[in-house]
Order: sequence, then C-alpha cells, then structure tokens
Amino acid sequence: MHSVIGRQTPIEAPPPVWKTVEKPSLLSAPTLSWEPVISQSEIECMAKNIYFEAAVESTAGQLAVAQVTLNRVESPHFPNSVCEVVYQGPHYTGASGKEFPVRDRCQFSWYCDGKSDEPAIRGKLWDGAHKLAKYALSRQKDLIDITDGATHYHATYIDAPRWAHQKKIKTTIDQHIFYGGRKGFNF
Repeated sequence: MHSVIGRQTPIEAPPPVWKTVEKPSLLSAPTLSWEPVISQSEIECMAKNIYFEAAVESTAGQLAVAQVTLNRVESPHFPNSVCEVVYQGPHYTGASGKEFPVRDRCQFSWYCDGKSDEPAIRGKLWDGAHKLAKYALSRQKDLIDITDGATHYHATYIDAPRWAHQKKIKTTIDQHIFYGGRKGFNF
C-alpha cells in the first residue's frame, strides 16, 4: 500500500496483457513417415536393368521389368537382392583377375552381350530409369504387380527362349511377353 497525502491506497496491478496464441495447424505439424533404406547400389542395378531392357518403352513396360526383378528377389528360386538377380549367371575370371559374365548365359541379355554395361549417355532415358528404380524399390510393398507374379520375360521380336514353353504367359506389355509359374501348376 502507498500513502497518498496521508492515507494509504491500494496499488493497482497493471491490466493483464492478452497475447494471441495461434493454434498450430495440422497441416504444418511435422509428419513422421517410414521410408525403407535402399542402397545406392540396388538403385543402380535396378536402373540399369530398366534402362537396358526397356528404356524406350512406356512407364508400364519399364515398371513391369522392375516388377519381374522384384518378383525374383522374393522367389526362393533366385538370389535375394536386386544386384544378385540382375548379375546372376556363370562368370569366368579374366587374365586381370576380374570376373566377367559368360556370353549369352545370364538372366538379362544386356549384362552378357559383350557390350558396355554403362549407359553411353546419361540423359533423359537414364534419368527416367533411375527415378523409376527409386520409386519401385521404395514402394515395392505397395505396388500392384502388373505382371501378375511374372519371373521371366522376353521381347516379342525374338524367338521364344527354350524355357518359354514350360511357363504360363501372364501378360504382354509393350514389346515383352511376361511369364510365371509352370504350365499345369499353380506356382
């Protein structure tokens, strides 16, 4: 209390200061999401497979090639990583000690055709294959399998490989015929 001219008066407290507090928006709140960790080498292997097998085909055709690669990874009959699937086949050791694929004896023809396994020009087609590889690998559990479980394919412009008559045709997309299972069996 203060005394004012001989008498005491109560001190008035300053009036409350009102602050505007904005309610946080749900749109601005941080979102936690799960994204699988995918190695750069797996992306590169998948991108090369898409690029060399289907670079000039539609997105569906490219995605189908990626899906066959993923279907093989999931199958007990093939290796369990993208790179092991892509580079599967017999190899020999050259004079330098480096391993090379036996010509025309691998799973994907581009790998053992005797030509370079690096894209000559890393332009628009390579960029598209690389983006699709990342997408397919990061979303593999969510993707609808447009090949219906195919583990094999070949181009429509070549004679059917010796294994084709034993497999069921699942679908044809662009310039590839996709196969899975065996005729007369449900696997």
